Amino acid sequence: MKKLPCIVALLLGVAFILFGVAYFVPAVKSVLPASTPPNGEEAGKLTQAFFTGLAGSGYLSVIKGLEILAGVLLIVKCTRGWGVVLSGAILFNIFFVNVLIMNLWNPVVIVMVLAGLYLAWVGRKGFCCLACCGSGECLGTCGCCSKEGSGCCSSDQPASTGGCCGGK
Repeated sequence: MKKLPCIVALLLGVAFILFGVAYFVPAVKSVLPASTPPNGEEAGKLTQAFFTGLAGSGYLSVIKGLEILAGVLLIVKCTRGWGVVLSGAILFNIFFVNVLIMNLWNPVVIVMVLAGLYLAWVGRKGFCCLACCGSGECLGTCGCCSKEGSGCCSSDQPASTGGCCGGK
């Protein structure tokens, strides 16, 4: 069970990288499964208008670039906290576009959202390190814990009083 978060992060990171690269490299898109069409005529019109606006503005290119970045951040253990934050924002955007605009409950999207929620739950103690030192890794492998022992990531402090490294 200790390796499960690493496996989930690796799979989610690879999925983000593949979906992001598929936007820029059409050859990769042919390998991925075809997207599911929206449910109903009105959902089809909304989806068409939404994605036409995104593609025309260049905003979708930025989002796909951020997907690639989130995938890389998820794969690298020291940056996984930042990857969870960035991918979480993207995942919930994708989820709500699927549900509210496309009127579609896509199982792939649901599994990816659940994987993101799982990683957020498993790494919840490391999120304080994102605020105080930026690494998101509270095990000391990335130099997160302060040298003086008085920072928010100090293992000398109990978790209830701000120490995120487990405390005493």
